[in-house]
Amino acid sequence: MHNHAERRSYRIGDFRALGEKFDIDYHFPSISQAAADADQTIIAEGGISEYALSSGFRFTFSRLSIRQPYKSVSLGHAPLLILLVLEGHVHLKIGALEKTLTSGSAVTMQLHPEYPLQATQMTQQPLITVTLAFDPKGADVGRASPPTLLRLLSQIHEPVHTWSLPDFLKTQLVKGYLPELPELQQSLLLEGLALQLTGLGIPENKTQTHVTDAVSQPQRERLELVRQKLEFAPQQNYSFSELARIAAMSPSSLRTKFRATYGLSPFDYLRRCRLDLARQYLNQGFSVQQTAHKVGYRHATNFATAFRHEFGISPKNSQ
Repeated sequence: MHNHAERRSYRIGDFRALGEKFDIDYHFPSISQAAADADQTIIAEGGISEYALSSGFRFTFSRLSIRQPYKSVSLGHAPLLILLVLEGHVHLKIGALEKTLTSGSAVTMQLHPEYPLQATQMTQQPLITVTLAFDPKGADVGRASPPTLLRLLSQIHEPVHTWSLPDFLKTQLVKGYLPELPELQQSLLLEGLALQLTGLGIPENKTQTHVTDAVSQPQRERLELVRQKLEFAPQQNYSFSELARIAAMSPSSLRTKFRATYGLSPFDYLRRCRLDLARQYLNQGFSVQQTAHKVGYRHATNFATAFRHEFGISPKNSQ
């Protein structure tokens, strides 16, 4: 079930072994190629514990001192991934979206190989994190995932949802959630914690779904590929025929079924994604002109009009 943490040094070779196990690429920007090839440079010191549960949930508890900065690129797939930062900070990038997590903050996301998750860890101590991943394919044979959970996960339409960890839970996790208990009790505690974090971390569905019998499950899965493309790369230019090809539908069918599923037409959804991303860039200090171009608008005036219509204020006043 688990691998207990022991304080030790983690070298480049250890990170590469982790990468092979979890489909993650690691990059070490401050280390020469020769040193990287030798696999012996110490990157971090501390402990990492893994707990794979029979339900398909998997925990990774990590308490490290980062000696050399590194970047990880997660290439796998997971319908749910929750990252909690208890101490320190982590910078995340997925598609065009970027987030920095600090102590007490958490993020909920879904991983898709087309939009790998990039995480950057700078030199710091300590960095204490908890990662919860869920994949029903990882459940024990004959162990079905709760239907309510799978239904909730299918309705998440916010690719990177940040939230704050309640103080009582943060305190408990920092202390060390697992006492020295037999494996059965540990499993029960972790199953309960996984459901608690999932309940806290699933975002409110801002997009009202209107799924009808006219939209089959295979069609919903293809529509979700379209939605993710718009969400993670809103700065790109799209044609209706291109999106229809991804959905394996006619343009008119795509328009009807996308609206039936997500409550908006594809291009209304794209506009909202662009403007949500624009708010992030404006908050980071980019000018209105720079922001307009970064989110896919050719003309700043068109961007300003759309921004004002969406949020009720001009882009300049939102900075």
